[in-house]
Amino acid sequence: MKTTSIRSGIIFFSILPIFLLSHLTTIAQSKADQIINSKRVNNLIKIDGKLNDWADSLHNYNENTRFSYDLKNDTGMIYLAIKSQDKQNLNRIVARGISFSFNKEGKKKQEETLIYPIFDKSRTDKKPVRSIDGPEQKTRLQDELLTKITKLYVSGFTNIKDGAVSLNNTYGISAAAGFDQDNHLIIEIAIPFNQLLITDPLSPLACFIEINGIKQPRAVYDPNRNLRNSRYGNQNRDYGLDRRPTIDKQTIATGFWFKFALSARPKA
Repeated sequence: MKTTSIRSGIIFFSILPIFLLSHLTTIAQSKADQIINSKRVNNLIKIDGKLNDWADSLHNYNENTRFSYDLKNDTGMIYLAIKSQDKQNLNRIVARGISFSFNKEGKKKQEETLIYPIFDKSRTDKKPVRSIDGPEQKTRLQDELLTKITKLYVSGFTNIKDGAVSLNNTYGISAAAGFDQDNHLIIEIAIPFNQLLITDPLSPLACFIEINGIKQPRAVYDPNRNLRNSRYGNQNRDYGLDRRPTIDKQTIATGFWFKFALSARPKA
């Protein structure tokens, strides 16, 4: 009897990891296949870096980027809003911007891409803020950052040449950034249906949101090199290249895909 109980326990604990793995895989697949329904709006959303038109409620959340986000659309525009809840991400966003990519066929393949915000680093305040301990200094620093955003970058659009585009453009694309009362970065963008060349409004679209990373050159490692005779007296370096380069998480791109369904047909 005791032997039977031991065998039953062994079988149970042998099957348990398989069951848990299968369950977690099912959850991951369901999240990846989940389709977000875009909300229908009848009034024009003002793209101003505020969430007044969103009732301060972004219902979707991504853990990797710590972005809250949501979508709306009318018969001619797609509106997307995100809120960055990780203050450490601000430095990465200021340095490299965020990519918003779309695929009208619902595939995980970047087609039309918009990069925003792009900060003009040549524009500096004559009286820089040396301390951001107080609310006034923090507000001034935020205002200074926002004034440096003068353009966005596009690629993959059929009717727009790849490159920098003014925020006051004639393509119908709008973007704005701001900070809420909790100092979270807010970004809004609006893109016309006709710029995405949507032909089947009933088919879900795919969207990719990514905090851009930095591509660094790889170090060349020669296993036959005499490390003791390396130049400059550092056994791990040769002319400034690391033999075993470390990975800085701040330079790695972080993003996620999701699918969404439009709630209104594009204009004919």
